Amino acid sequence: MPLPASLNLLQTSIRELSSLLASGTITSVELVHAYLANIEKNDIAGLGLRAIIQTAPVASVLKIAQTLDDERQAGIVRGALHGIPFLVKDCIATDPELGTATSAGNTALQRSVVPGDAEVIKRLRDAGAIVLAKTNLTEFANFKGRDLPNGWSAVGGQAKSVYVPGAEPLGSSTGSAMGLSAGFGAVASASRAALYAIRPSTGLMPMQGIVPVSGDRDTVGPLAFTSVDAALVMFAMSGSDGKYLRAAEAPSMAGVRLGLVRKYFIDDVQGHSSLPGTPIPTMVKAMHDTVATMRKGGADVIDVDMDVKAEERQVLLKTELGMWRSDFKEDMTAYLAGLKESPVRSVEELVKWNEDHADVELPPHAPTQQFLVESMDAPPRDSDAYRTLQARSADIAKKRGLDYIFERHQLDAAIFATELGFAFLYVTAGGYASGSAPLGYGADGAPFGIISAYEVLVPQRRTPSTL
Repeated sequence: MPLPASLNLLQTSIRELSSLLASGTITSVELVHAYLANIEKNDIAGLGLRAIIQTAPVASVLKIAQTLDDERQAGIVRGALHGIPFLVKDCIATDPELGTATSAGNTALQRSVVPGDAEVIKRLRDAGAIVLAKTNLTEFANFKGRDLPNGWSAVGGQAKSVYVPGAEPLGSSTGSAMGLSAGFGAVASASRAALYAIRPSTGLMPMQGIVPVSGDRDTVGPLAFTSVDAALVMFAMSGSDGKYLRAAEAPSMAGVRLGLVRKYFIDDVQGHSSLPGTPIPTMVKAMHDTVATMRKGGADVIDVDMDVKAEERQVLLKTELGMWRSDFKEDMTAYLAGLKESPVRSVEELVKWNEDHADVELPPHAPTQQFLVESMDAPPRDSDAYRTLQARSADIAKKRGLDYIFERHQLDAAIFATELGFAFLYVTAGGYASGSAPLGYGADGAPFGIISAYEVLVPQRRTPSTL
């Protein structure tokens, strides 16, 4: 039975889908069929988005969906995610029983066998979510080598933007973001995809079963159409007390104190953009317009600056990369050791594999594995060299960065434009939580994002005109 014509899978929230499932208007089996049809239409064929690395075997995923439909008919509903199809980034382990591999976009790991679901996936499946497909990503979450094309992996090929035909998307979670925007699933585990996202504080999420870059920096969070959807997934993944959901359900900005970080993010921003093709004047104007809207909504927005010089952003980047190399060597070695089967068991063997399969892993347009090679000789975590890097990072990102503005101005949250000034560096290095939301659209139709929660004050996200 087809879905109702009025149901727009490019926009419909988890809560709306749950309501339709509860009323019997749709079934999970029908949802799975609809999302798979969208994938077939535009992933390899059609727009050629290449957002998906692998869909779960159809018979298997339909059997799971039918089981959840049967539970619902029997009055058993596990929660808001019951029967909702999910997209999972392909660096997060899914049990081999589902018929999907876990590759992080690399052909060696594509041939590995994980022992089971990552803990966050186990929690989502226990909550009734359906793993529909594994999504493409920048290989090894963009930690393979410098200047690797955004959205490219040896396994998945080049993911493309759903908003701007032919353009590459940005960030490491490109397949998840583009797949969700294109209606390939209801939620995914992104500023240029017009989505709401939560990056939890480091340590909140269990990281077992996730292909690592840095155990001290890595975290995992949801991408969704609405802030409430993202919070619902956070609640299931984290096993927390529901603070994210409570915040999303009571989104009034009255009395909230926000700091708009200006220096090198709004002012003197030329030359400090973290992403190519950023429409700086358009973004700065959109930031000012959004701050005005927040103030009308009751927020107390003040201008703030971190106590950091322009050149220290590059110092922080180099420092973090130095730490990530050490972390990657130790954490990847531990991950590889835990696999049931794998053609590689060390970073050295991984580098050799890529060299031996250079036609796929190191093609002319993506010939680098510089970070992997450099990690082989990185100092161990338990070394003075590493502790020096830690201290330098903490000084810039925390003591004179985010901790400085939060303590000095007693902020509830800081506001950054995600594509100006390398906000992600300070957030990641400081272990802070962050949220992103659609801010506006460039002249070419590409959306850009803002880190803050303001959905209640702004128009509904724009769906891609290409679909």
